[in-house]
Amino acid sequence: MLPAIAAAVFAGYLGLRRLENPLGDAAFQDIMGLRRGKWFRKTGHIFGRFGRNVLRAADSRHHLIIGPTRSGKGAGYVIPNALMHEGSMIVSDLKGEIFKATAGYRKKNGSQVFLFAPGSERTNRYNPLDFVRSERGNRTTDIQNIASILVPENIGSENSVWQGLAQQVVAGIISYVLESPFYHGRRNLGEVVSFVNSGVDLQAQIKFIKEKEPNLSKYTVESFNAFLALSERAAASALLDIQNALRPFRNERIVAATEVTDMDIAAMKRRPISIYLAPNITDITILRPLLTLFVQQVMNILTLEHDPNSLPVYFLLDEFRQLKKMDEIMTKLPYVAGYNIKLAIIIQDLKNLDEIYGETSRHSLLGNCGYQLVLGANDQATAEYTSRALGKRTIRYSSESRTIEILSLPRRTKVEQIRERDLMMAQEVRQMPESKMILLVEGQRPIYGDKLRFFNTQPFKSAEAYSQSHVPDVPTIEYLPHKPVPALTSAYAQDGQRAAEQTISPLPFHPQHREEPSQEATAANSPSIPAAGATKQENNGTVNLSVNLPVPRNDTKTAIPPAEINGRIMKVEAELKPSAERLLKVVNEKFEASGTSPRKRKSYLDILNATIPDPEVIGLKFNSD
Repeated sequence: MLPAIAAAVFAGYLGLRRLENPLGDAAFQDIMGLRRGKWFRKTGHIFGRFGRNVLRAADSRHHLIIGPTRSGKGAGYVIPNALMHEGSMIVSDLKGEIFKATAGYRKKNGSQVFLFAPGSERTNRYNPLDFVRSERGNRTTDIQNIASILVPENIGSENSVWQGLAQQVVAGIISYVLESPFYHGRRNLGEVVSFVNSGVDLQAQIKFIKEKEPNLSKYTVESFNAFLALSERAAASALLDIQNALRPFRNERIVAATEVTDMDIAAMKRRPISIYLAPNITDITILRPLLTLFVQQVMNILTLEHDPNSLPVYFLLDEFRQLKKMDEIMTKLPYVAGYNIKLAIIIQDLKNLDEIYGETSRHSLLGNCGYQLVLGANDQATAEYTSRALGKRTIRYSSESRTIEILSLPRRTKVEQIRERDLMMAQEVRQMPESKMILLVEGQRPIYGDKLRFFNTQPFKSAEAYSQSHVPDVPTIEYLPHKPVPALTSAYAQDGQRAAEQTISPLPFHPQHREEPSQEATAANSPSIPAAGATKQENNGTVNLSVNLPVPRNDTKTAIPPAEINGRIMKVEAELKPSAERLLKVVNEKFEASGTSPRKRKSYLDILNATIPDPEVIGLKFNSD
């Protein structure tokens, strides 16, 4: 009985006790809370100041920085963090200011520094095709990712069908450039552009290539076939979309900047490497796909292996709106922190995200950024979001009334009321003093502090001054000589025919005789593209090691060679048979070791040259005069 009475009394006490903040208890952190949260540490990423103390945080959560033009994004966040980050870093530097202000100091502290500035006379170089993985399934995925960025498909638009087809054709051409032996030493996007701007009918050109190189990969052939199946009008429409999408790579400087790669991107998690993306601001429109491709491809490379002890990699994406839509980044944002990768996304307002990703993706991004730094708000959407995120607090106020009763005696009545109020209303966010900032922190009360200015704060001021006086050298761009499309050269007819006849396959050796090329084909300075109805040469997947003798150009009445010649033929064939056996053995070993990937095994011609003696070397040389 007594326990029941005690419980009832306790419950009554709780019910009668006044709740301090029944409508909300939102409040900013005070200095004691900041000390308990270890915000005044000596290392970590920098967000601002609280009095004389610098606010730093050291964990794996992503950052979102919001602030209109001239609100202090660079001076208060970008440059201080670019100077002090310990590890590797990717920085989008569209104005070129961050490189000058931070690269020298980072180099002094042991980081390798690279500047990728396509379109400029001085730049490091990056070739996206260098990072296509060689394994069969991964290779196709990497190629499709590149094509989807270069030729975006706008679902719902009138041209979406042609854009999707153009994307498939570009992927097929990239695949061809990566695997054809005729592109050895020149596998880059500039060659892809030359392929589609060769000046000849693209369908006929592709047919010609399929005839001359019958051992292309299934993916390449199927991509080519999709284009060959189009009508003339449809093919022209798809080609126009391709040429428009690849327009940036017709610029000689951009082609030179993407011919090879001189940055060890895969080593960013092993040693400090800082890469600055700094295109000319006037070129940003045409270079946007290339910059997006770089960021997305680096992200893919860094997430191939999971090593919790690797160096942290910091993506400092200033002017995030200028980059194209990156679905891969948005998809990987929730889990890349586990790969020791941190993203800092810098925008002017929330509408920037809505324009590119839509409202749903914007909410996802906000949910994955544990630190949200608001340096100001010039638009209502950002102000209202910040006000809602800050929360509400309970306001108490009392009113007193006075009445005159009988005998003129006064009576006072006092009433206490409560209501809710935003910690900061939207208009208060918009009217926030220029020197103040708001930091929304996941799992903590928000912080209302002061903006940091690196030029007024040590050690950032001296570090920036050192960088300005020690700007690292950037190599001058190197222009390589222009090379024609291999399929349009005079050598391709003969070499392509040889490649077709020497198709490597681990099958039994079956010698076959080929006919002499016609006089019309050998006399031309450049091979003619075959007509659409041309018959494709049959290929049975064997190695052709038969000996072909030139037919004398006189009016001899007999086609039978003399006995001496027949004897020499039999001798040569006997010598070539062991070579053919060795060839098949080498080929089988190469296939097993490389998983049949064309990027990992030697060129077919290289293998043949290493195993089959040259006819002139063994004395089989005939004079055709």
